[in-house]
Amino acid sequence: MSIFISFIQKHKLLLVIFLILIGGGVFFLNGEKESPYETFVVEKGDVIQEVSVTGRVSPDAEVSLAFERGGRVVTMPRDVGTHVRAGDTLVRLDATELDAQRAQAKANLDYELVKLAELKKGVRAEDVAVSAARVESAKVSLRDARKNTLDKMATAYTVADDAIRNKTDKFYRNPRTRNPEFSAPVTDTKLVSDLQQSRVLIEDLLVSWEMKMSSWNDATDIVVAMEESEASLGEVKEYLDKLGLAINGILPSSSATQTTIDGWKLDVSTARTSVNSVISSVVTAEQTYRASVEALKISENELMLKQSGATPEAIAAQEARITGVRATLSGYDAQISKTVLTAPFSGVITKQDAKLGQSITPNIPVVSLMSDGKYKIEANIPEVDLAKISLGDHARVTLDAYGSDVAFPATVSAIDPAETIVEGVSTYKITLRFDEKDARVRSGMTPNIDISTDKREDVIMIPSRALTTKDGQKIVRVLEGEIPREVVVEIGLRGSDGNVEVVSGLSVGERVITFEQE
Repeated sequence: MSIFISFIQKHKLLLVIFLILIGGGVFFLNGEKESPYETFVVEKGDVIQEVSVTGRVSPDAEVSLAFERGGRVVTMPRDVGTHVRAGDTLVRLDATELDAQRAQAKANLDYELVKLAELKKGVRAEDVAVSAARVESAKVSLRDARKNTLDKMATAYTVADDAIRNKTDKFYRNPRTRNPEFSAPVTDTKLVSDLQQSRVLIEDLLVSWEMKMSSWNDATDIVVAMEESEASLGEVKEYLDKLGLAINGILPSSSATQTTIDGWKLDVSTARTSVNSVISSVVTAEQTYRASVEALKISENELMLKQSGATPEAIAAQEARITGVRATLSGYDAQISKTVLTAPFSGVITKQDAKLGQSITPNIPVVSLMSDGKYKIEANIPEVDLAKISLGDHARVTLDAYGSDVAFPATVSAIDPAETIVEGVSTYKITLRFDEKDARVRSGMTPNIDISTDKREDVIMIPSRALTTKDGQKIVRVLEGEIPREVVVEIGLRGSDGNVEVVSGLSVGERVITFEQE
């Protein structure tokens, strides 16, 4: 016995190892069998719902600018990459002609304003005298125009009489009778008959015209006389045109040589030319007369207004003229403004196609501008996720350039109401804006976006794989000891990480089966 005790004291370490091996073998041989269930202990936590998409970073504002009107570039355009502020001039076109027109409109406005001031102040005696002198001058001009018109009409009669009775009656026998006979060798009998009838009418016209002309005096209605003279000249011209047609159709024969025919043609042509010339002079005299009548009316009205003083209507009319001139001035200002491209916001020039001295074509973009330092994200959301997203939802954004560990917070700022078809699938474009300005963000970068669409804090949650559906109800199996039992649960929010909120049916600490080995 003492020897055994001594052996144990000398070999304690070996004894401990031996006992451990024996105990382990016994536990292995007699231990419990492995459970066929994988379980999850019900706990409280946060359930977060997210929508993950990719998009594209673009400037918050980007615009291409074009001129509404063409012109020549007169200032050195700003280079690409130049930073500009809102309102800075980017390109300017030549506006010299518009500036001159605006200056004229401004001068007209100043004149009309002075005229209005004079109307309101009243008319001076000197102004009345000047207007009275203008009336007298207009009367003299009208008398001269009347006399000139009567002279022109008298000359017109003389020319018509000469053209008919001297230059062209040689083609008739008994031309001034009721039965004139056309003697020229014209074969068109209908035309000859027409000419003979017309000659009778022309004779009556000349006789009547001469009688009326002899009765003209200071009381004669000059307008009526002009109309009658012009009508008579028109008939004479028509007759001579018809006669010219007949003479020009004559061919040389035994009764008329070419020389004779050429002489006839010259006579008719001379008659027609003189009549056409006098018609022109009568029309000019009539225009001068009518202009003199209008000038007299205007000067008389002006004198009457000055003699009677400015009426409220006259002041209102002058104010209306001023409004019209101001509108013209504003129109020139608007046109001048269209010769300058200005920056609508602060940013950086990304395109510059204009060159000094170049002629610019309207409505073709020449300058592009990108907003300075402010960027947005545009992404297309599938239809199934659209209902989850709302304006103001927060998002975690990572950029491929900086890896997944660097996050940039952003917020949903816009959701397009209309769909966008991408590869035959309906999607909806959303816009996010970065919460903070960050110099690392660049246009064109690819963002990975996790949008937090809903969140439940400190709620009972389980993995969604623990759920099954039975008779339209959500079921989980709770493990009590080694015996599972089914429990009906009410489910709340489904998280993007695979967890789901349990509204009722489970308590913290219970074990739910997530997987069963077969």
